[in-house]
Amino acid sequence: MKRTLLALALSTAALSANAADLNYNYVQGSYNSVDIDGADLDGFGIKGSLKFNDMFYGAAGYESYSEGSAELDETSVGLGFRKSVGARTDWINELSYVHDSADAGYFGDVSDSGYRVATGLRGMVSDNIELTGKLNYTDVGDFGNGIGVNLGGVYHVNDMFGITAGYDYADRDDTDLNSWNIGARVSF
Repeated sequence: MKRTLLALALSTAALSANAADLNYNYVQGSYNSVDIDGADLDGFGIKGSLKFNDMFYGAAGYESYSEGSAELDETSVGLGFRKSVGARTDWINELSYVHDSADAGYFGDVSDSGYRVATGLRGMVSDNIELTGKLNYTDVGDFGNGIGVNLGGVYHVNDMFGITAGYDYADRDDTDLNSWNIGARVSF
């Protein structure tokens, strides 16, 4: 526990080193891969964010995975609240509507909707490197509920273009989902 608190304190200090604004207006696309209890599916994702004012922003995303005749899709739309906790760090909180659907070929398809709540930190560790870490809880009916962790990074090539990478872990009703992505971001 002490090591976890020390790591959190050090990361918060590193994220708050110098002054810079985080941009909440962007669109990004990515190549995604997910491991669901040993089954691997590949796909793509697109997500974006739009800042409404100094405190609130909207976020939306779509991910699609497939392998053979199996297909898994997730759509999310949400509202975020940000609070500056350092010169280069924001505490972010999000509430999202989530819709999951799966098509298992001959076994039919299923879909359900629910919600996700998330909280975490987003900040700049240097002039070009942005990191995000979030803890979340998701409940999507037939697709289960449970906690998850989201880690992401952006290397900002310039003010408009960035290279992204991320890792997500979710435990939904004792089913482990491990996914990673790599892509590009356009900020406006």
